[in-house]
Amino acid sequence: MLSGVYRVPQISTGDLLRDAVEAESPLGIQVKEAMESGRLVDDEIVLSILEERFRMRDIKRGFIIDGYPRNIPQAQALDNLLGLLGRAIQIAVNIDVDNDVLIKRISGRFSCKDCGAIYNRHYAPPKVENVCDQCGSSEFLSRADDNLESVKTRLEVYQNETSPLITYYRAQHKLRTVKGEGNKDEIHQKLRDIVDLEIRPLEMHTLETAAEVVQEVDGTIIAGGEINRLETRPKSGKPKPARAKKAGGAKSGASAQGKARAGASTRKPSGSSGAAPAGRASRSRSTTAGSKRGASSRSGKSA
Repeated sequence: MLSGVYRVPQISTGDLLRDAVEAESPLGIQVKEAMESGRLVDDEIVLSILEERFRMRDIKRGFIIDGYPRNIPQAQALDNLLGLLGRAIQIAVNIDVDNDVLIKRISGRFSCKDCGAIYNRHYAPPKVENVCDQCGSSEFLSRADDNLESVKTRLEVYQNETSPLITYYRAQHKLRTVKGEGNKDEIHQKLRDIVDLEIRPLEMHTLETAAEVVQEVDGTIIAGGEINRLETRPKSGKPKPARAKKAGGAKSGASAQGKARAGASTRKPSGSSGAAPAGRASRSRSTTAGSKRGASSRSGKSA
């Protein structure tokens, strides 16, 4: 939903890995070998696939990264990678949900076999039992690991490995927490409020002040997107006054110099330019100013 509102792509590492395998790229072959052997995909491979994705043109405005990072080393590696690419996570949103609710959400979800519509037997069942609201199919699927025991194990892993990211992003002043219970539209609006309040005003200020002394080059500061890259092009100053001719006398020369000094002292300072300050971005999602928009990060799950 946020992806559509802010017109930025949502990046899921799981989707990227599956796409790489399907494309049979060199990295995809390594991913396939790891999956078939039952091993976790190496972090370096995941980072390489992420780097390829971050270099695509459609994320110039920003991005939302979902499901990654899952631990501190991954978060540090992601920050380093984005730094090398001139980008940064700006807001990490921790979506806080009680464990009992999470267990019901995960263990109760299922999807239509034909159209993929997602349901939950506890919170969002089909309007007609065993009939898909979208296509009328009566065949449904559930993930093998969406059972009570698997969910409890995943929550333990989250508590031990992923929850420290809350402290990590809080230390960077990027953490924002949203209560993830209740109507999904209300949760969505809370996320939008964070993005609109914290990132858009920053970008507008950046554009307004920078426009006085430089011309914008390829982008503006956006969530998870390029840090504001501005090429310095000072305004052309007034032409220097011509030197007084010797024949004009000492008094005339002194007067001309005095005017030149006065002109220098009354000239408005041109200001300085450079990278605009980053905004704020955990599980993590990653947004806009003026005519350009970015997106959020989600950390209870990044940007």
